[in-house]
Amino acid sequence: MSYLYETHVHTSDVSPCGEATAEEMVKRYKNAGYSGMMITDHFGPWYLEKKYPGNSWKEKVDYFIRGYENAKKSETDDFSVMFGMEMRLSDTDNDYLIFGLTEKFLYDHSEMPYLELHEFHKFCQKNNLTVIQAHPFRESQTIVEITDIDGIEAYNACLHHDSRNDIAKMWAEKYNLRPTSGSDAHRTEDAARGGIFTGKKVKTSEELMQVILSGDYKLKTLPGTQY
Repeated sequence: MSYLYETHVHTSDVSPCGEATAEEMVKRYKNAGYSGMMITDHFGPWYLEKKYPGNSWKEKVDYFIRGYENAKKSETDDFSVMFGMEMRLSDTDNDYLIFGLTEKFLYDHSEMPYLELHEFHKFCQKNNLTVIQAHPFRESQTIVEITDIDGIEAYNACLHHDSRNDIAKMWAEKYNLRPTSGSDAHRTEDAARGGIFTGKKVKTSEELMQVILSGDYKLKTLPGTQY
Protein backbone atom coordinates (compact mmCIF):
# COMPACT_ATOMS: atom_id res chain seq x y z
CA MET A 1 0.00 0.00 0.00
CA SER A 2 1.24 3.51 -0.81
CA TYR A 3 0.78 6.40 1.62
CA LEU A 4 0.98 10.05 0.56
CA TYR A 5 2.27 12.77 2.90
CA GLU A 6 2.52 16.53 2.49
CA THR A 7 5.85 18.01 3.63
CA HIS A 8 5.28 21.76 3.21
CA VAL A 9 2.09 23.57 4.22
CA HIS A 10 1.27 26.82 6.04
CA THR A 11 -1.69 27.94 8.10
CA SER A 12 -3.28 31.34 8.55
CA ASP A 13 -3.39 30.52 12.26
CA VAL A 14 0.33 31.39 12.38
CA SER A 15 2.06 32.26 9.10
CA PRO A 16 1.49 35.91 8.09
CA CYS A 17 1.25 34.84 4.44
CA GLY A 18 -1.21 32.02 5.11
CA GLU A 19 -4.76 32.40 3.83
CA ALA A 20 -6.32 29.11 4.97
CA THR A 21 -6.80 27.88 8.50
CA ALA A 22 -5.31 24.68 9.82
CA GLU A 23 -8.78 23.16 9.91
CA GLU A 24 -9.39 24.09 6.27
CA MET A 25 -6.04 22.65 5.21
CA VAL A 26 -6.65 19.34 6.95
CA LYS A 27 -10.04 19.03 5.31
CA ARG A 28 -8.54 19.75 1.88
CA TYR A 29 -5.81 17.14 2.26
CA LYS A 30 -8.18 14.50 3.61
CA ASN A 31 -10.48 15.06 0.65
CA ALA A 32 -7.48 14.75 -1.70
CA GLY A 33 -6.64 11.30 -0.34
CA TYR A 34 -3.49 12.13 1.61
CA SER A 35 -2.44 10.04 4.59
CA GLY A 36 -1.09 13.02 6.50
CA MET A 37 0.70 16.35 6.48
CA MET A 38 3.54 18.13 8.23
CA ILE A 39 2.66 21.67 9.30
CA THR A 40 5.56 23.97 8.39
CA ASP A 41 4.61 27.46 9.46
CA HIS A 42 7.27 30.16 9.20
CA PHE A 43 9.79 30.53 12.02
CA GLY A 44 12.94 32.57 12.57
CA PRO A 45 14.24 35.81 14.07
CA TRP A 46 12.27 38.17 11.82
CA TYR A 47 8.97 36.39 12.49
CA LEU A 48 9.66 36.13 16.21
CA GLU A 49 10.60 39.81 16.54
CA LYS A 50 8.22 41.44 14.05
CA LYS A 51 5.19 39.22 13.55
CA TYR A 52 4.57 36.84 16.45
CA PRO A 53 3.11 38.23 19.69
CA GLY A 54 4.53 37.73 23.17
CA ASN A 55 7.68 38.78 24.96
CA SER A 56 9.16 35.56 26.28
CA TRP A 57 10.41 32.59 24.28
CA LYS A 58 7.59 30.48 25.70
CA GLU A 59 4.97 32.98 24.57
CA LYS A 60 6.47 33.06 21.08
CA VAL A 61 6.52 29.27 20.82
CA ASP A 62 2.99 29.06 22.25
CA TYR A 63 1.87 31.21 19.35
CA PHE A 64 3.90 29.34 16.74
CA ILE A 65 2.58 25.88 17.59
CA ARG A 66 -1.07 26.97 17.26
CA GLY A 67 -1.26 25.97 13.60
CA TYR A 68 0.00 22.48 14.35
CA GLU A 69 -2.17 22.09 17.44
CA ASN A 70 -5.30 23.27 15.62
CA ALA A 71 -4.60 20.87 12.76
CA LYS A 72 -3.91 18.07 15.24
CA LYS A 73 -7.48 18.32 16.51
CA SER A 74 -8.63 16.81 13.20
CA GLU A 75 -6.12 13.95 13.22
CA THR A 76 -7.53 10.43 12.81
CA ASP A 77 -6.13 6.91 12.62
CA ASP A 78 -6.04 7.35 8.84
CA PHE A 79 -4.64 10.89 8.74
CA SER A 80 -1.53 12.05 10.58
CA VAL A 81 -0.66 15.64 11.52
CA MET A 82 3.05 16.20 12.12
CA PHE A 83 5.04 19.05 13.64
CA GLY A 84 7.58 20.91 11.51
CA MET A 85 8.66 24.39 10.52
CA GLU A 86 10.03 26.46 7.68
CA MET A 87 13.03 28.12 9.30
CA ARG A 88 14.61 31.34 8.08
CA LEU A 89 17.88 32.10 9.86
CA SER A 90 19.35 35.55 10.35
CA ASP A 91 22.19 35.32 7.82
CA THR A 92 20.17 35.06 4.55
CA ASP A 93 16.62 34.93 3.20
CA ASN A 94 16.96 31.19 2.62
CA ASP A 95 14.27 28.88 3.99
CA TYR A 96 14.81 25.43 5.47
CA LEU A 97 12.28 22.71 6.25
CA ILE A 98 13.10 21.02 9.57
CA PHE A 99 12.16 17.36 10.04
CA GLY A 100 12.23 15.51 13.35
CA LEU A 101 11.00 18.30 15.63
CA THR A 102 8.88 17.98 18.72
CA GLU A 103 7.16 20.75 20.59
CA LYS A 104 9.17 20.04 23.74
CA PHE A 105 12.44 20.29 21.85
CA LEU A 106 11.50 23.73 20.52
CA TYR A 107 10.51 25.01 23.95
CA ASP A 108 13.87 23.82 25.30
CA HIS A 109 16.08 25.44 22.64
CA SER A 110 15.68 29.19 22.39
CA GLU A 111 19.10 29.45 20.70
CA MET A 112 17.91 27.53 17.67
CA PRO A 113 16.84 30.35 15.30
CA TYR A 114 19.80 32.59 16.04
CA LEU A 115 22.54 30.34 14.68
CA GLU A 116 24.13 30.81 11.25
CA LEU A 117 23.61 27.95 8.85
CA HIS A 118 26.87 26.07 9.41
CA GLU A 119 26.39 26.05 13.18
CA PHE A 120 22.66 25.45 12.80
CA HIS A 121 23.28 22.32 10.74
CA LYS A 122 25.79 21.02 13.28
CA PHE A 123 23.21 21.71 15.99
CA CYS A 124 20.58 19.77 14.02
CA GLN A 125 22.91 16.84 13.41
CA LYS A 126 23.70 16.66 17.12
CA ASN A 127 19.98 16.60 17.94
CA ASN A 128 18.80 14.21 15.21
CA LEU A 129 17.04 16.80 13.09
CA THR A 130 17.14 16.94 9.30
CA VAL A 131 17.57 20.16 7.31
CA ILE A 132 16.08 20.40 3.81
CA GLN A 133 16.60 23.65 1.89
CA ALA A 134 13.23 24.76 0.57
CA HIS A 135 12.88 25.95 -3.05
CA PRO A 136 16.66 26.59 -3.35
CA PHE A 137 16.58 28.02 -6.88
CA ARG A 138 14.04 30.79 -6.45
CA GLU A 139 15.26 34.32 -7.16
CA SER A 140 15.43 35.20 -3.45
CA GLN A 141 17.43 32.15 -2.44
CA THR A 142 21.15 31.44 -2.43
CA ILE A 143 22.98 28.16 -2.95
CA VAL A 144 24.73 26.88 0.17
CA GLU A 145 27.49 24.38 0.87
CA ILE A 146 26.06 20.91 0.42
CA THR A 147 27.69 19.86 3.70
CA ASP A 148 25.46 22.37 5.52
CA ILE A 149 22.18 20.72 4.50
CA ASP A 150 20.81 17.18 4.30
CA GLY A 151 18.68 17.63 1.20
CA ILE A 152 16.73 20.04 -0.96
CA GLU A 153 13.15 20.51 -2.01
CA ALA A 154 13.57 19.20 -5.54
CA TYR A 155 9.92 19.84 -6.37
CA ASN A 156 8.05 22.86 -5.00
CA ALA A 157 4.52 23.11 -6.35
CA CYS A 158 3.73 26.66 -5.23
CA LEU A 159 1.53 28.41 -7.78
CA HIS A 160 2.93 31.86 -7.07
CA HIS A 161 6.69 31.41 -7.56
CA ASP A 162 9.03 29.99 -10.15
CA SER A 163 11.05 27.53 -8.08
CA ARG A 164 13.02 26.18 -11.07
CA ASN A 165 12.29 22.61 -10.09
CA ASP A 166 14.15 21.20 -13.08
CA ILE A 167 17.40 22.70 -11.79
CA ALA A 168 16.65 21.62 -8.22
CA LYS A 169 16.10 18.03 -9.33
CA MET A 170 19.40 17.96 -11.24
CA TRP A 171 21.21 19.54 -8.27
CA ALA A 172 19.89 16.90 -5.89
CA GLU A 173 20.99 14.13 -8.23
CA LYS A 174 24.43 15.65 -8.87
CA TYR A 175 25.28 16.08 -5.20
CA ASN A 176 23.39 13.09 -3.81
CA LEU A 177 21.10 15.27 -1.69
CA ARG A 178 17.86 13.86 -0.36
CA PRO A 179 15.05 15.31 -2.55
CA THR A 180 11.62 16.20 -1.24
CA SER A 181 8.41 17.44 -2.82
CA GLY A 182 5.98 19.86 -1.22
CA SER A 183 2.95 21.92 -2.14
CA ASP A 184 4.15 24.99 -0.21
CA ALA A 185 0.45 25.61 0.28
CA HIS A 186 -0.73 28.94 1.68
CA ARG A 187 -4.31 28.71 0.36
CA THR A 188 -6.64 25.76 -0.12
CA GLU A 189 -6.22 26.04 -3.91
CA ASP A 190 -2.45 25.61 -3.42
CA ALA A 191 -2.86 22.38 -1.50
CA ALA A 192 -2.37 18.74 -2.52
CA ARG A 193 0.04 19.47 -5.35
CA GLY A 194 3.16 17.88 -3.87
CA GLY A 195 4.32 15.42 -1.25
CA ILE A 196 5.98 12.03 -0.94
CA PHE A 197 4.70 8.51 -1.51
CA THR A 198 5.95 5.78 0.79
CA GLY A 199 4.97 2.26 1.73
CA LYS A 200 5.32 3.05 5.43
CA LYS A 201 2.57 4.60 7.53
CA VAL A 202 4.01 7.41 9.66
CA LYS A 203 2.57 9.37 12.56
CA THR A 204 5.29 11.82 13.65
CA SER A 205 7.83 14.20 12.16
CA GLU A 206 10.59 11.93 13.44
CA GLU A 207 9.12 8.98 11.54
CA LEU A 208 8.71 11.08 8.40
CA MET A 209 12.35 12.14 8.75
CA GLN A 210 13.43 8.48 8.90
CA VAL A 211 11.57 7.80 5.65
CA ILE A 212 13.40 10.71 4.00
CA LEU A 213 16.76 9.51 5.28
CA SER A 214 16.07 5.94 4.14
CA GLY A 215 15.41 7.06 0.56
CA ASP A 216 12.47 4.66 0.40
CA TYR A 217 9.93 7.04 -1.11
CA LYS A 218 8.85 8.70 -4.35
CA LEU A 219 8.06 12.34 -5.05
CA LYS A 220 4.60 13.47 -6.01
CA THR A 221 4.78 15.90 -8.92
CA LEU A 222 2.01 17.28 -11.09
CA PRO A 223 -0.07 15.82 -12.54
CA GLY A 224 0.49 13.14 -9.93
CA THR A 225 3.51 11.34 -11.37
CA GLN A 226 6.38 9.94 -9.30
CA TYR A 227 10.11 10.34 -9.88
